[in-house]
Amino acid sequence: MATWQDLETELELWRAAGERPTFWWRDDDTEAPTDALRRLIGLSGKYGAPLHLAVIPAQIDPGLAPLLETAPHVWSMQHGFAHKNHEPKGLRASEVGVSRDLALQETDLREGWRRMQAAALPRLTPIFVPPWNRIGDQVVPHLSDWGYLALSGFDRRSLRQHPSGLHQINGHIEPLRWRPDAQFAGEAKTLEQCVTHLRERRTGLADKDEATGLVTHHLQTPEVVWEFCDALAARLSHNNRADWIAIDPLVREQTNA
Repeated sequence: MATWQDLETELELWRAAGERPTFWWRDDDTEAPTDALRRLIGLSGKYGAPLHLAVIPAQIDPGLAPLLETAPHVWSMQHGFAHKNHEPKGLRASEVGVSRDLALQETDLREGWRRMQAAALPRLTPIFVPPWNRIGDQVVPHLSDWGYLALSGFDRRSLRQHPSGLHQINGHIEPLRWRPDAQFAGEAKTLEQCVTHLRERRTGLADKDEATGLVTHHLQTPEVVWEFCDALAARLSHNNRADWIAIDPLVREQTNA
């Protein structure tokens, strides 16, 4: 487990090496404008952190696009289709897993992208975020053919770019634990996720170029998690010790390189 001092020490090690770590912020399960979403947009904007909303496309509220138009630092990505489990009992939940016919998955994802475009979401980026961060190995090679530039799951990536051309940019910090219900995972555990990925990047155990990803869920966020995210963003932003980045320009640049 880690402390705030452990984070400070790790950031100083980056500084001593003449480097500044990159971070990115992803938030899952957006469908509609809510007070929690407005709070999230305000919090990320407070620290100049581009915010990447993983939007569930099946039933997008018509009020979402007007809200996002007022927040130029917010991007929208596709979060499956309806966030519905298609795996049989005994397998872990997934909407794009190992059991469902690939053609049906393609139909859903293409329809989801069409709905996101029809909703006129600003700064829409072709990055796919699988619900529950789970996707079948047989699905991944097809994502680029279906129009996606990148895949975002969880944990350090093993490949920067899939042989199909698909890029990967994951999340690494998750302040919530989900069982038996959504609660704060705890300061020490969440900081451990952050410090571990930074250390692994710095020492070469992980890809140094993969920005460390904070993953939140605004609809399930208790007050203690709001406070933690505020404190984390404040420490990372203090004296420009880390850079919050937008993923869309980075992925497009790497795709065209």
